[in-house]
Amino acid sequence: MATRSKPRSQREDISRAAVLAGKLSRAAGDEDPALVAAAIVVFATENIKRSASDLMEARAYLEGLRHAIDELLRHAFKEPTPKKTRRARS
Repeated sequence: MATRSKPRSQREDISRAAVLAGKLSRAAGDEDPALVAAAIVVFATENIKRSASDLMEARAYLEGLRHAIDELLRHAFKEPTPKKTRRARS
């Protein structure tokens, strides 16, 4: 069975993002998670503003972020797989 791996540049981006997330986690310390999330939103908004040339492009960045966050949450909160129950022999 062949496994599909991500392109090298995408793996490097994910790795760099994980390093930045670790730094943010250390900087946030014991702050309220809701405040940390709000700070991330403000930070993302400022970065999108710098990168996008208009509102439509900014919304495209936002949509990409939404999908990425959704996938991260999907992996963080995996649905439990139902266990098959064995029938007792009669």
